[in-house]
Amino acid sequence: MMKNIFVLIILITLSAGTYSPSALAQDGDAISITLDGSSYSAESKGCFRLERAKRSACLLNAINKGEFAIYDFEVRPDAERISASAEIDNPAHRDIDVYFYNYGSRREADIVSKPELSANWLKWETVLVDEKWVSRSPEFLDAVTDNNEINLLGPHSIVRLLFYADPGVPPKNEVFKINSVTLKYDTIVELASHAKSDDESQKVWIENGRVHAYGIGKLPPHAQTDGQARAMAVRAATLDAHRNITAFLQGTKLIPPGASGKVKVSGRLVGAVTENTEYFDDGTVRVTISLSNKRLIQRVSTE
Repeated sequence: MMKNIFVLIILITLSAGTYSPSALAQDGDAISITLDGSSYSAESKGCFRLERAKRSACLLNAINKGEFAIYDFEVRPDAERISASAEIDNPAHRDIDVYFYNYGSRREADIVSKPELSANWLKWETVLVDEKWVSRSPEFLDAVTDNNEINLLGPHSIVRLLFYADPGVPPKNEVFKINSVTLKYDTIVELASHAKSDDESQKVWIENGRVHAYGIGKLPPHAQTDGQARAMAVRAATLDAHRNITAFLQGTKLIPPGASGKVKVSGRLVGAVTENTEYFDDGTVRVTISLSNKRLIQRVSTE
């Protein structure tokens, strides 16, 4: 089975000549915001500001009731997916619950919800933090889902995180020192209109919110069996389709049939799926792939 994640470093060399990049797409931004621990919201409960020479922190203390620290991050309205991390001292080696505020329609289940919290607070994960927490379950959250069941941005593009210290049963004193909280997010990549046409040489097009591309592979003469030859041709066509879609999203012109040039494409496609595989009498295979225009390119470059 072909994996849906490819790291492409493909070099195609023909005869002399090169093509210059064109502005077909704009890469999304990766943005990181870090708040010191003492920058908790006024809605927090059980937090005490601890001042140090270089930075300040939050002492989150839970004795008989659950206490919590809330951190608000102002993000861009085109935020796409979100991850988070925090530096937390945990001398008692106890679990801490991490929540995010949902402006969408989903509400937290009663069995997971805390009595002190609104049902808009959804649990991200429960962790035994040791100096540093990094979101893992899941690692990323979609800022807004298609059905608006999850909406982390709200009307003012404020992402809210909450750290909940539960004393447990029987209750035990818990003290967490939150030194800093970091939110990372990617922004949406805006693409120029590039609708499908009747031109058979068009290798990439956008349709119904997805970017499509096809690639061509040929049956290798050195294959030992027909089945092996077909599998190798399909793989070559799939790699060619990934190269084409990566080059398009980077704004690199593809080499048209009959032309010459040299193109180096490096990038990572996440979530690409195979739409169609076609076999032709001349021994070539054409594979068409697509991916959502909301999940495009990470770490791309052109030379």
